[in-house]
Amino acid sequence: MIITQPDRVLLTSQISRHASKMTGRLLDIGAGRSRRYGSLFKAVTDYKTLDTSTAGNPDIVGSAEKIPLPDNSLDSVLCTQVLEHVPHPAAALKEMHRVLKSGGYILLTVPQMNELHEIPHDYFRYTNFGLQILFKEAGFTVESIEQRGKYHATMMQMRIRHLIDRFHPYENKLSMFVLAPFSYVLTHVSLALDTLVKNDASKRHAIGWCVLARKS
Repeated sequence: MIITQPDRVLLTSQISRHASKMTGRLLDIGAGRSRRYGSLFKAVTDYKTLDTSTAGNPDIVGSAEKIPLPDNSLDSVLCTQVLEHVPHPAAALKEMHRVLKSGGYILLTVPQMNELHEIPHDYFRYTNFGLQILFKEAGFTVESIEQRGKYHATMMQMRIRHLIDRFHPYENKLSMFVLAPFSYVLTHVSLALDTLVKNDASKRHAIGWCVLARKS
């Protein structure tokens, strides 16, 4: 059983939509303990993970701010829900640009709304406007910045995260038994409401963003 969250449903959808751009040699930066989205990248021939911690057995131990790879050595970079934990995000993006080959793609996701997590290493939240500046200054050509969630999904994401932090369902079987079906229904109701509601006020709220950019 799992706790369903709007953010996770939308993240998988966004990454799936752009997966065909990821080819050849790919580095998953901040992969943690799993290759959560690895099966989506059918055109990737060499999938490597990088993390600062050895706990998840990454292929490469290192920092996003100083990637231990040569210039122009990667075809693709994946970085999901990591940049908020990097103390110097501009430096990290310049490093990702450095290791990519010309024409290579980066697929990156970040939060705009999120509870504090991985404390104390939780430093930033991002808007689409800030991302445009960061990517441009790093040397990338941005092909798309997609919003993840509107008002209803954003509010439901925060409520579900509060329940997770309050009742710890992954450590408590009774909490999981109650929250798993509850979260599934609430998540899909909020996503449906986001689709139905078209007003500008709803669009001003976002869980986060997905950026697809290319090294020229």
